[in-house]
Amino acid sequence: MRCVESTILDIDGPIYVADFGGDGPVMLLVHGLGGSHLNWMSVAPQFAAHHRVYALDLPGFGRSPLAGRRSTIAANVDLLSRAIMRLSRDRIVLMGNSMGGLLSIGAAARHPSLVDALVLVDPAVPAPREFPPRLDRVSRTFIATAFMPRWGARRLGRAVAALGPDSLVRETMRLVSADSSRIEPTVVDAHIALEAERLAESAWHESFYAATRSLVTTLALKRRVLRWIQQVVAPTLLLQGDRDRLVPVASARNVASLRPDWEYHEFEGAGHVPMLEVPVEFVEMVSDWLARQGSSIARGVGTAGVRSQS
Repeated sequence: MRCVESTILDIDGPIYVADFGGDGPVMLLVHGLGGSHLNWMSVAPQFAAHHRVYALDLPGFGRSPLAGRRSTIAANVDLLSRAIMRLSRDRIVLMGNSMGGLLSIGAAARHPSLVDALVLVDPAVPAPREFPPRLDRVSRTFIATAFMPRWGARRLGRAVAALGPDSLVRETMRLVSADSSRIEPTVVDAHIALEAERLAESAWHESFYAATRSLVTTLALKRRVLRWIQQVVAPTLLLQGDRDRLVPVASARNVASLRPDWEYHEFEGAGHVPMLEVPVEFVEMVSDWLARQGSSIARGVGTAGVRSQS
C-alpha cells in the first residue's frame, strides 16, 4: 500500500489523522474500542477514488495520546463533531465501526448539519429487550474490565506481557473476524507495528478501561442510544457481519426494525470487521449505496477538506 500522509489536529490535545488522499467530498472513518486508523487500511484507498478520505485515532488509541482528556462516549462524540468541523467546510460521509459506529450515530444525531451520509459498520448498539443477557467469556471480560479496573488491569497486563504485540494482534484478529486468514498479511503486520508503539507507553491501558466502562454503561442504559438513533436525519447504511462475536446480529436487526428507512445489509460469514475481512465486497456495497443517494456526497460534488500535512 502506498505511503499514507498524516496530520495532527489540536482538539484539547493532539489527534492523529491519517490522510488517504483523494479528491471530492470528505469521508471520515472512525475506529472502534481498542482500534486505530489502521482498521480502515484495506478499504480507504479505494474510497479515495471519489472522496477525500481521513481516518482519525481517538484519544488514547493508535497514535493519539490521551493527554488528560476523557474517554467517555459523550466526550468522544463531542470530539468527533469538532474534528468534522476542522476537516471539512461541507457535510461529510461519516463511517464508524463498533464503538466508532456508536459515536457516529451520536454525532449525526446531535449535529445533523455536519453529516450528509452515515455508514454504520457493526455498530455498538443495545441488544433488543427480548434478547437474553450475554454471559459468554468476551462479555464477562468486558463487564469485569469496566467495573473492576484493578482486577482488569492485572489480568490484562499479564495477558499482554505473555502475548506480546504479535500474538496479541493475531488473537484480536481471530476474535473480531470469522476467518482471520482472509485479513491481508500487510494489514496484520501494520497493526503489530503500531501495537508495539502503543504498548511502549506506560499508560496505554487507561483509555481502554475508561472507554470500556462508558461503553458498557451507555449500552446498558439504552435510552440515550435509542434517542440518538431516532434523531438521525442523514441517509444511513447499516452493515453487519452475521458471525459477529462482539455485537450480536440481533442488535443490528433490531436497529434496522426501528429505522426501516435505513438500508440494512448483512455480510454472510463475516465477523465484527467486514472492512478487513471482506474488503472487496465491503467497498462495492458502500460505493453502490452512495451512488444511489441523491446528495452532493453521492455525486462526488463539493469542496474538499483540509489538506493534510506530512
